[in-house]
Amino acid sequence: MIKMLRIDDRLLHGQVVFMWTKQLNIKGIIVANDELVQDPIQSLAMKLAVPEQIKLLIKSIEEASRLIQDPRSAKMNILLVMKSPADAARLLRLLPDKSLIERINIGNSGRIDKGNKEMMTREVYVDETDIEAIQEILSYELPFDIQMIPTNNKVNVKDALRSIKK
Repeated sequence: MIKMLRIDDRLLHGQVVFMWTKQLNIKGIIVANDELVQDPIQSLAMKLAVPEQIKLLIKSIEEASRLIQDPRSAKMNILLVMKSPADAARLLRLLPDKSLIERINIGNSGRIDKGNKEMMTREVYVDETDIEAIQEILSYELPFDIQMIPTNNKVNVKDALRSIKK
């Protein structure tokens, strides 16, 4: 079971690896990112960031969708990490059964490449592409929030999106 799909443009880092895995009792992490699969140096860096008791898989978005649908995945607590709302929306389109994902969370998005992005929260900046992807994700009616670390308050994505809509 995917305990949480985390959207974070940094992918794996201390907050994800240590705080979220402990909070959600994670046994495996899937990083779904088409570019990372092609980058052996970055992939190795990701592998080194994860404690050995947690299994890490780095897959393309299509490969990750197949893994999630494998019946063996239902028996594990898995954290799925993706780089952007657009990637998450694309993955969800590939899943006939959206209930395989318990919760969607945005931790950091758009802060690195702010450019022409609007602030949704201090942690999340969006452009029109992100807004369209977030709206698509919301249409699947899965629990969807913004929360950096487990001890922070959750912000409902729908409410945060309303705050920037013109």
